[in-house]
Amino acid sequence: MTKLRLIGAAALAAACLLAASTVRAQDIQPGLWQDTETGEVNGKAVPRKVTSNCVTPAEAKDIVKQAQAALQKSAKEQAQKCSKLDIRQTGNVVTFEIKCGDAKQGSIDATTVITIESPRHTVNVAKSSIEFLEQKMVSTITTDSKWVAAECKK
Repeated sequence: MTKLRLIGAAALAAACLLAASTVRAQDIQPGLWQDTETGEVNGKAVPRKVTSNCVTPAEAKDIVKQAQAALQKSAKEQAQKCSKLDIRQTGNVVTFEIKCGDAKQGSIDATTVITIESPRHTVNVAKSSIEFLEQKMVSTITTDSKWVAAECKK
């Protein structure tokens, strides 16, 4: 995988993780969550992946603003020019958009839409397009997250 793909994938992953934290912190219950990820990359299905994570009550403090700052810091650290770093919430939907790079260095264009179905269920759809050296990688990943327990065990 090329350096830009790694950087782009890392940026998209960070955006998705921040997006998931944003929704969970604002309108869902803290505790243990199970995430089931499905999707496709360049038209081919990727293996289903199930993970779990812990959402703390402390993550609830103005997390949209924190996520915006983290995205800007990440883009700056990667030395990519970003024409768009946007986070907005409308009702139970949080949308993240990022567009970074250029024709010479490569680019990433990604949108993540998170819908809060209930305090114990969210759905995250992340779509991205990464271009580098005339190669293009397009992906759509859906993460279905469900609350499992009030306490996280380590």
